[in-house]
Amino acid sequence: MYTKHIKSITLINHVRKHTPTLILAILAFGSILASSTIIFPHQNIQKALAANMASTSAQSTNSSSITLGSPQIYTEYDKTTSFKPAIVNGTHGIEISFVGHGILNGSNITDNGKAFTTNGTGGVIYTIGHANAFNAFTFQGIGHYGADGKLRDIGTIFNTRGLVGIYKDEIDKNGNAITKIWFWK
Repeated sequence: MYTKHIKSITLINHVRKHTPTLILAILAFGSILASSTIIFPHQNIQKALAANMASTSAQSTNSSSITLGSPQIYTEYDKTTSFKPAIVNGTHGIEISFVGHGILNGSNITDNGKAFTTNGTGGVIYTIGHANAFNAFTFQGIGHYGADGKLRDIGTIFNTRGLVGIYKDEIDKNGNAITKIWFWK
């Protein structure tokens, strides 16, 4: 576990150093994702989107404000279960545990995981973590707190089986989160 935290801190420091490049990469990835779905529409993606929109539209009216374009493939609703200070390799931050659920292609997905967040300059929040949905994945992101107290961030998600995506989420003061993921196919 200590080795994972060292790797996390190293990655967080690397992300801090390369924040402008990371933001450009995320934007470029999003543009490619949006343009490829317009040029090469897939019926399966459209069916997943329709199923997801039908199943999540009644769950929250606030989730519609989080978007990166169409098709958005997966929406997850999480709840923070643990929130505690942590020091990893000399870096102070917060360790967060969470549980959640969502629907992908008509199948219920349950999730749980941990994240480590740390403050950057200018109010930037860096997040890195892992979760168990989609055959276990790793995620990292950059965000800010809004005037309403919600943390909003954007980042990447990937696993060892080649699943890659962009996520955007919103976490309120009570630890309730809405995460939307756009998978690269």
